[in-house]
Amino acid sequence: MPLISVIMPVYNAEQFLDCSVGSVLSQTFDDWELICFNDASTDNSISILDRYASTDPRIHVIDSPVNVKQGGGRNRGILAAKGKYVMFLDADDRLASPRSLAVCAGAIRKEHADMVLFDYEQFRGDGSAPVTVSPLGQNAAGMRSDILRRHLTTHPGPIWSAVYRRSLITDNGLLFPENVFYEDNAVALAIQLSALNPVKINEIVYGYRVDNTSVTRSRNNYRFFHRLGSAITLKRHLVRLGLYDRWHEEIDFLLLNQYYVHTVYGCIYRFDRLPVRRLHYVTGTVDRIIPDFRDNPLYRSQSLKWKLKLALHTRFPRLIHALSAIRHSITHR
Repeated sequence: MPLISVIMPVYNAEQFLDCSVGSVLSQTFDDWELICFNDASTDNSISILDRYASTDPRIHVIDSPVNVKQGGGRNRGILAAKGKYVMFLDADDRLASPRSLAVCAGAIRKEHADMVLFDYEQFRGDGSAPVTVSPLGQNAAGMRSDILRRHLTTHPGPIWSAVYRRSLITDNGLLFPENVFYEDNAVALAIQLSALNPVKINEIVYGYRVDNTSVTRSRNNYRFFHRLGSAITLKRHLVRLGLYDRWHEEIDFLLLNQYYVHTVYGCIYRFDRLPVRRLHYVTGTVDRIIPDFRDNPLYRSQSLKWKLKLALHTRFPRLIHALSAIRHSITHR
């Protein structure tokens, strides 16, 4: 039984698989399994995965005839995993170094951790120097227990920025929503706050590719609004698990950003035609999702500039959208 199961959903990623799978094969730590979920790819992904699986028994391929999106692929991987711990690797990303799994395993064993959080690097395929990102900051390595858990509520990181004891997901009913996008927003913080003994290490473990196209970075994609349902689902999980009341002010401010702030800005800057009905829906429902958010101490502590910018974008979206379109057309002539 391996210590760590690496779970990698794959959809039409043939050009990236040598990099992602290769980064796992190059690990100095060998007590792992790689579960690749082929999500009904229409390119040559399954052939590449089968080739790798035929050369290393630690690589397992699940071939789905039906596309279930990233969340469904991760769920199938979690349920098939034999490792005590799981980590998530996107098919277009990579483990940052041959020591990535070794440093995580070392922290698990030394600290008896049920979650190991780490730093990551943003990289491009052109060979340019990667950029280091530390969502929690270097000082978080000295935090433990509830101090680190509270820190997570104000410095959230991606689902793939940690290794998790698998039971944190399965025992707490925190499988991913399926057939939607922004599925990680719905469970990531709930999984992370469920860890009773979290540890943060100042090691760059993961490599996140920034020069490809995804829903979270694309324009004119109405699946952007799946983020609204994910925010609502996250709050329900946190309430159900008894985590919301402990850090409700921090969590409400995080939800405010996920549900409202980022969506308002996304409506204006990510669509050629302003999605007015979606924008009105968000501004009309935010008080129901996050009641009395204007009285939240974290909201009130934001700068006047931050609050004024949000107020102007909420009140004059058409004008700001038009000005943005003019500026975009000038700069891209």
